[in-house]
Amino acid sequence: MPKVRYLALVAALVMVTSACGGDGDDDRGEARQEVASLAAQDLNPAPREGLKEGGTFVWALSAYDEQHNMWHVQGNQANVRLVTAAVLPDPTRYDAEGLHSPNTGFVLDYGVSADGLEVFYELNPDAVWSNGEPITSEDYHAQLETVSGEREGDWELGGTAGYDQVTEFVPGEDDYSFTLRFDEPYSEWPSLFSPLYPKEYMEDDELFKEGYVKDYPVTAGPFGDVEFDDVAERITIKKNEDWWGTEPLLDEIVFDAMAGDAMAGAFNNGEIDGFYLGYDAAGYELLKDREGTYFTEAVNNGQRFAALNGGSPRLEDVRVRHAVSLGLDRDALAEVALGSVDWPITGETNRLLRSSQNGYQDNSEGYGEYDPERAGELLDEAGWTLEEGERYRTNEDGETLTLDWVASDDLAIAMDEAEIGRDMLAEIGIEVKVRPVPGNALFSEYVIPGNYEVATYVLVGSNPYAGDAKENYSMPNDDGEWGNNLSRIGTEEIDAKFDEMRAETDPDRYAELANEIDRLLWEEVVSIPFFERPGLYVMNEKLHNWGEFGLASGYVYEDIGWAAE
Repeated sequence: MPKVRYLALVAALVMVTSACGGDGDDDRGEARQEVASLAAQDLNPAPREGLKEGGTFVWALSAYDEQHNMWHVQGNQANVRLVTAAVLPDPTRYDAEGLHSPNTGFVLDYGVSADGLEVFYELNPDAVWSNGEPITSEDYHAQLETVSGEREGDWELGGTAGYDQVTEFVPGEDDYSFTLRFDEPYSEWPSLFSPLYPKEYMEDDELFKEGYVKDYPVTAGPFGDVEFDDVAERITIKKNEDWWGTEPLLDEIVFDAMAGDAMAGAFNNGEIDGFYLGYDAAGYELLKDREGTYFTEAVNNGQRFAALNGGSPRLEDVRVRHAVSLGLDRDALAEVALGSVDWPITGETNRLLRSSQNGYQDNSEGYGEYDPERAGELLDEAGWTLEEGERYRTNEDGETLTLDWVASDDLAIAMDEAEIGRDMLAEIGIEVKVRPVPGNALFSEYVIPGNYEVATYVLVGSNPYAGDAKENYSMPNDDGEWGNNLSRIGTEEIDAKFDEMRAETDPDRYAELANEIDRLLWEEVVSIPFFERPGLYVMNEKLHNWGEFGLASGYVYEDIGWAAE
C-alpha cells in the first residue's frame, strides 16, 4: 500500500485563517482583530535543557470525576482526559496549528493510502503496559470492536467516535502492525485510539464499566502509579521509572480538585501551581498584578454555551427552544463573563470550528440575536400564551411554562448566567427556577441523566477536527440511548452531514460542511453558544511547557517542568 504519511487534507483542515469579516461596530471589529492576533498556544515555553529534573506540579481541576474510562458515557470529561493523557497510550500528537504526527512512544509510524481508504500503523515494540504485557495490535483491535458498537454486551458507550467508519481490521506481519480499511475516506483518522485501554478492559462489559472507576489498574505512559484520595479529592500520578521514551522532568503531578471560584485563592496562597482562570472576575482582580505569575493568552479549543434538554416535554417543541434562544441576550452574557477579564468580545462563535481555523464563521442569524418580540410570537404559536395580568405563560391545560436551570453552585459565572438568564426569560413570560447544584455532581447526577432543562457549561475539543463533535449531536443508538448527546436533540440530516464531512478530502468543502452543520444545529436550537472560551491560564512563572495548548489539544507531559535555580 502506498504510504502517504500526511494526507494534504488533514493539514489543510486546521489551516490558520485571518480574522473573519462582517459588518459590526468599531468595538467588535477591534475585538475580532485582537482574537485574530492571539497566539495559537501559550505554554510559557522553555527548552528541557533549562529546566531542572524533579519536583512536583500541583494542578487544579474543577471536578473529582469517578469514571476514568473515557469511552463510557460518564467518562467523557475534560478533567479525565488531562489525567489519561499522562498515563495511557495515544498514537497521535498535534502541534500548535493542529497538524498531526505519530506519538513515537507508542506508534513508530502511521499513514493513509493515496485513496484514503487504508490507514496503516507500525507500533513501537518497546511499549508495554504497567502489568508487563506488551501493547500490541490486539489492544487496538479490541477497542475498535467495542467502541464501534459491534461487540455484544451492555457497554454504556458515549459514542462511536469514528470507529463505526472502519469496515475491516487487517492484522500485519507481526503483533506490532495492522491496517484499518474504510469504504470511504475518513479524514479524521488520526483521532482514533485516543486514549487506548488494555484489551481486557474492552472485551468484558463489567470491566469496561467498573475497571477504571477511581482506579487505573493498568497504565502505559510517562507517568503512572495513579492514586485517588477521596478525602482530599486529589489524584496523584508519579513518574514511570520504566518509561521507554523521553524521561519526564517532574517526579509527580498532583491533580487537586476544587471549586472553580476557589482556585485563584489557592494559587495566591501557594497551594497550587497552575489552573484555568477563564472568566473568574474575582480571581483575575486578585492575581493580575501578582509578582511571579504568568498569564497565558491564546486560542482555546472550546466553547461555552447553554444546553437545552430536548427530552423535556417543555422543550421538545423547537419553537420553544427558538424562543429561549431569542430571549437570551448573548452579548450581555458574554460581557458579564469576558469583560471582567479583559478578553475581546466578538459576538461570534461556532460549535465546530475555532476562530483560528479555516472557514470559521458565525452562523446564528435569526437564532442568536436578542429578539424578545419574535420570541413571544414563537411561544404563542407553540401554544404557550400570556394571559392579561399574568407574569408567566400557560398552555391550554393551565400548565405554567417553567424551566429548571441547573448551575454549579461553586462557579460564579454559572450562577450569574442562570440568574441573569432567569430575568431575561421572565421578560418573555418563561418562568425559570434556578437550581444550584454541587459542581462535582453537575454532570453525573443532572446533565448526563437528563435531570435538567437548561444548563451552561463548556465543550472542549479533544483534537482539532470538527467531526469529533458528532457524538455530541447525533441521533440515539438502536437501544434509544443518546450517549454523549446530552441535549437529546438530533436529526438524520445532521448525522448524514457529519458523515459527509468526515469523508471529505477537500479542506474548503470540509469547512463549508462544518458551517452547514453548525447552521442546522442552530435551526434545531440544540444549544445556545455564548462565546469561544478564552485561553487564559494562570501559573507560577517558573513552571514551563504548560498552559493553553490550543489546537494541539494536549501536553507533552515529559517536558513540563520547573526552571532550574
